[in-house]
Amino acid sequence: MPKGLFYYLAKRVGYAIGDFGLISEGDRILVGVSGGKDSFALLDFLLDKQRKSPVKFELIAYHIVVDDETSSITRNHLSRIGVEFVIDSDALSGLDLANTDKDRCFLCSWYRRKAIFLAAYNRGCNKVAFGHNMDDVVQTFLMNVFFKSSISTMCPRQVFFDGQITVIRPLVYIKEEELIRLAKERGYPRTSLCKWADENKREQMKYILSWLQKQSPGVDIVKSAFLSLMNVNLDYLPKRIGDKHQS
Repeated sequence: MPKGLFYYLAKRVGYAIGDFGLISEGDRILVGVSGGKDSFALLDFLLDKQRKSPVKFELIAYHIVVDDETSSITRNHLSRIGVEFVIDSDALSGLDLANTDKDRCFLCSWYRRKAIFLAAYNRGCNKVAFGHNMDDVVQTFLMNVFFKSSISTMCPRQVFFDGQITVIRPLVYIKEEELIRLAKERGYPRTSLCKWADENKREQMKYILSWLQKQSPGVDIVKSAFLSLMNVNLDYLPKRIGDKHQS
C-alpha cells in the first residue's frame, strides 16, 4: 500500500525535532491550536510522534476563542481525536480589534502570546509548540528586513523567561502548499480566516514570494530563502568599526 503525504511530512517533522533538539524526555508541551490547518497538522504530527517515539512526553492542546464558530469546530475536532485540551474564552476579552489605530495583527498576537505563556506556566508545561511553517519563517524574515531593519526571524527553538519555557516549531521543514494538500488528505475541519487577514504585512510578503516564484519557476524560492538563514556569511555583510560581529 503506497504511503501518503502524512508519512513523508512526518519524517521531516522528525528531522526538525532532531536537528534543533525540540523534544526531550519528560517534556510537557502546550500545543497552540488556532483552528487552522497548520495547528491541526502540528497536533496530528505530535500525537503520531508521541505514539511511536521511545522519548516520552505529554501534550495539552490549547485553543483561544476568537469566534464561536471556529471554537465549536475546534472543540469537536479535539474531542474526536482524544487529546487533552483547554478552551480559553477569556484571553482576548477586552480587546477591541475593530476600534483600534494600532496594528491589529501585532496586538492580537501579543495578547495571544501572553495568554499562551501564562497557560503553559499554570499547567506546568516547559514547552509551547506553534504550527509556524517554512513560509512563515521566511515571511517573518522579510517583514523584519523591510519594516524593522533587522536580520532576524522566528527560530525553530527559542528559550524564554530564563529557560522556564521553550517555544518549539516542529513544522519549519514543511511548506504552506504541502500543509494545504495534507489538510485535504487528512480531512481537517475548515474554519474561518481572520477577517483582517488581508490587511497585515504577512499577506504582502506572501504576494512578493509568490511573484518571485512565478518569475523563477526553476527555483524553490521559499526553500532557498529558508536555507539562506542557516548559511549566513558575515564576511559579506556591512560592518562598522566596533560592531559586535566584527571579526
